[in-house]
Amino acid sequence: MVRLLSTVFFASAFIWVAISFFDVDIEVMKVLFIYSVIFVVLLMLTGLVFSPIFGFFRRPRKSSLLVKTPAKPSFWDKISRVL
Repeated sequence: MVRLLSTVFFASAFIWVAISFFDVDIEVMKVLFIYSVIFVVLLMLTGLVFSPIFGFFRRPRKSSLLVKTPAKPSFWDKISRVL
């Protein structure tokens, strides 16, 4: 929540300084906001499309040698056998 509030504060301060001190038109700031929203939405859609594709290629293979190797007994397994 703190990050959200600080983000909103600094974004609004950036817009206020741009409009007040650098004479940026409000219309320019509206276009910047709209393009920023479009960019974020496109990034989210790209993530939704590519995450299943990357997940498919990162799956471990069923014929992997690591799956067939037995696990090395831990120290506590050896102790429990003795007791």
